[in-house]
Amino acid sequence: MTNRAIIECLNAKAPFSLAEEWDNAGLLIGSPDREVTRVLVTLDATVGAIEAAKAIGAELIVTHHPVIFSPLKVLASDSIPYALAAAGIDVISVHTNADKAVGGVNDVLAARLGLTDLRATKDGFCRIGQLSEPTNAHAFAKMVAEVLDTAVRVNGGGLIRTVAVCGGSGGDFITPLASEIDAFVSGEVRHHQWLEANALGVTVIEAGHYATEVSIVDTLCHWLNDAFPTLAVTAYYDNAPYNTVR
Repeated sequence: MTNRAIIECLNAKAPFSLAEEWDNAGLLIGSPDREVTRVLVTLDATVGAIEAAKAIGAELIVTHHPVIFSPLKVLASDSIPYALAAAGIDVISVHTNADKAVGGVNDVLAARLGLTDLRATKDGFCRIGQLSEPTNAHAFAKMVAEVLDTAVRVNGGGLIRTVAVCGGSGGDFITPLASEIDAFVSGEVRHHQWLEANALGVTVIEAGHYATEVSIVDTLCHWLNDAFPTLAVTAYYDNAPYNTVR
């Protein structure tokens, strides 16, 4: 087994050609010809993930968020990329291509929230679906919080039936989709986007970047396990990188 074979598997499920131009998905540390026997799958390549990979002898970490996003001017000895290279651990990141992919981040999020009759937006990022029964903003927000095990913020108060979801930072999509939906669920929403949503009469539920995307870890593990039954694949879940305090 090599990194190249794993890249081909991931490309078949979430084509890297779907990644945004500004993104940095693919093999970010290591060689495509590196032999791999053990893989750690996680949302982010954190210190905890690196230690977990070392503990199981993983040669490769597969992440959702790119371990290198902007061009590096300095490879500092206290940085995550340096630690990975020093430990001899390669990294493949599957980012916006997994957001858009069939069965990826947003399909999983929509399924967890019980949406049906799903369709993708033209850009491929968001999913729009239907609740089984109309509900109000408070009840829907409470359901999202319970299903995703997270604190949420919510506005609005009208009945909700048609819902759009976008894991991670999806606030930019609220206004373009406003005429098609009753509610929008995402991980991060900026102040001016809340104001726009209020003016447009769209209920918004902000559930946290981590909580709206972490389920992709299970999905990536399933993809790899199905393709490579003899490959040792381990899921690693860090806690969200913040606490909510009232």
